[in-house]
Amino acid sequence: MGELTEYERLISIRIMQEDAESIYSLLKTERDSIFAMEIIPYYALFVHSCQEYMGENLLPESIAKDLKDIRNHIKTYADGFGKSQRRVSTVDDAQDRVFKEQLRFEFLKKINVHLNLGTYWTEERQVIGNTQQLADFLSVESMFDSKIKEKNYQMGYHIGSFVASFRDGLADSLSYPVIERKRQLISINYYCDINTNKKNNLLSKGQKKEINLFYLHLLCSMNFVKYILRPLFQDGNIWTFRVEYIVSYYTLRALERLKNYTENNKDITIETKEIHDILKQGELLFTTKLRNCMMHYNLENAGVISFENIDKPFYGIIENCFDGKSYQEYLIELHRLSDMIIDFLNNQFDFFDVKLERL
Repeated sequence: MGELTEYERLISIRIMQEDAESIYSLLKTERDSIFAMEIIPYYALFVHSCQEYMGENLLPESIAKDLKDIRNHIKTYADGFGKSQRRVSTVDDAQDRVFKEQLRFEFLKKINVHLNLGTYWTEERQVIGNTQQLADFLSVESMFDSKIKEKNYQMGYHIGSFVASFRDGLADSLSYPVIERKRQLISINYYCDINTNKKNNLLSKGQKKEINLFYLHLLCSMNFVKYILRPLFQDGNIWTFRVEYIVSYYTLRALERLKNYTENNKDITIETKEIHDILKQGELLFTTKLRNCMMHYNLENAGVISFENIDKPFYGIIENCFDGKSYQEYLIELHRLSDMIIDFLNNQFDFFDVKLERL
């Protein structure tokens, strides 16, 4: 057992090193401002989980706290749906007040001419982000706050410094992993701004605003991974696999909470069969044993490493959790589940008449 425990420790460190190298690769090449905002929660997850594994905080206390809070937002909508609905509504109200206050004349504030939600899109008309979700995840009360620029600079500086120091600190004992990229310098060029309190072409007319925004936030997270993050790397990259797993898992949990809520309350009506099918498929992929080592780096005594599978992709973790199923087979099934979730969320909207503008 002692020898296996040592291997588990070394593999934990190697996976952290591989994730650091993937993130470092993005930090060197990607300059798009929307991408930079969207990716921060996953950088925060890496930094927090590394420090958790090491048992010490290497960052200024305020930065460490901000990153922990941002990291926790990844699973925000997996809480009970009543809580998620209130959160969505609170953020919408806050953004409404912020943008309304920017109007110069008082009478304009009463006639809803302002815009309070911005959405970001790919050239193929896939929505991959929105300003209300970003304000929530990054704890931005007002983008007009003069302190925001310095706060974001400090956060970016400390994330970059941590990643660079971490990879350099291991370089003397472990060779740098090779990270294969398919694309660089990704650019997000399209947007659509709306007022969520008025009739618009973005939100579904037959559903409550809070449900529309709830679905939109989930769809943006899923689409960002599928259409922006995954295409940057060769398929099979471990860090993007971990991100897709985590985002898909917590999106699935959010839909489960919504389904449970509608079955016990009458204020919202939705068709739950598709959600039931998604949950059934998810049960086959999201086992407790695997989930614990996807959110955390400590593999010691986790029961996911064995000598017979240690040389396989992702160190045989998938084979040990799923009776010999290969990493590539599991990856295909995860992509398929992600597509099921995205299809369901897309079907809650009719984006055909949404008019996109170029940034």
